[in-house]
Amino acid sequence: MNSVFEHWGVLTSVVAGAVAVLLYFVRNWRVVEELKANCTANQQKAEALTLRVDEYHVSAVAREEKLRLEMSKQAEAIRTEALQQRTEIRKEMLELVMKLSEKLTHIDKTLALVDERTKTLSDFTKDQQKRNEWADRILARLDDR
Repeated sequence: MNSVFEHWGVLTSVVAGAVAVLLYFVRNWRVVEELKANCTANQQKAEALTLRVDEYHVSAVAREEKLRLEMSKQAEAIRTEALQQRTEIRKEMLELVMKLSEKLTHIDKTLALVDERTKTLSDFTKDQQKRNEWADRILARLDDR
């Protein structure tokens, strides 16, 4: 036992060093445990945020698809309406062309009739001029006698 008292200072230093090392490891162990808890909490928050982002992304994709379908329906409706209007305009144009053709046919007939009557009148005028000349000759002969 004497040897223990002789080396009391060294023994105390070793025990104090061991206690210090033990306290250092206990403190660091607590810090490590706190870091593990924080890391776990952060991972849970990250997973929750990832789920939220995924939900927002799925929602945005669904909205985009819905809008795309709606726009294609609107485009199809506009296209259909334009085709109907084009068909109606073609019908109206066809009717107008038919009416115009009828009027032109009537005008052609009228012009042919006017031409025919002009020729007839011209022929009658020539015949009348010949008769007038013949009558003038006869009258001139009678006056000469």
